[in-house]
Amino acid sequence: MAEQKKFVPFVSPETNMAEFTVRALIIGLVLAVVLGAANAYLGLKAGMTIAATYPAAVIGMALIKLMKGTILEENFTRTVGSIGESIAAGAIFTLPAFFIAGIWNPFFTPGNYMISAAIMVAGGILGIMFVALLRRVMVEDVELPFPESVAAAEIHKAGRHGGGGSKFLFSAMGIGALIQSLGQFKLFATSWDKLIPLGKGSLLLNLLMLVLLIWELDILLVHV
Repeated sequence: MAEQKKFVPFVSPETNMAEFTVRALIIGLVLAVVLGAANAYLGLKAGMTIAATYPAAVIGMALIKLMKGTILEENFTRTVGSIGESIAAGAIFTLPAFFIAGIWNPFFTPGNYMISAAIMVAGGILGIMFVALLRRVMVEDVELPFPESVAAAEIHKAGRHGGGGSKFLFSAMGIGALIQSLGQFKLFATSWDKLIPLGKGSLLLNLLMLVLLIWELDILLVHV
């Protein structure tokens, strides 16, 4: 059995480096609100959310680097900024059930809002407690070479190395923002929908109907 590789932190524990700062906290809280709101909208519209860790890492790194901050401040900002997505996911996947089931009727009342806020606070505290227990698995376990936290840490490392890594990250982010902005201003179409008429006696239509018929017969035979 191969000897387990010892975990070596990127920043030595003996290093005296700023981490918990007011600017990092404020930037993280703003990112938590923005990314949490974006994920709440996306989750209610599409039924799924995206990980806020990576955009929080990139945006936080860009802002902290402009302020000549440390990599630990970047990591702290990313951690705070990604919390909003988790809280939003916990809300949009549970609270609508109260409305659908008719438990909160009417739904939009100050009392229900306060109850929702209390549920989110309790869920956030519970999540922090679980993170403390799962830190070793999420960060230090070498048998999981690419967990989310390790991937986010590589973003911060790439930014500190300078050169190609950080330039690639910020260039990709800028190009993506530019393309999205041009699409929102209707300078080009972001999607293409076109109805293709097949015709009454089209060979393609007949072949499609034949394939669907064979598929249905196959399903019936399997169930019999």
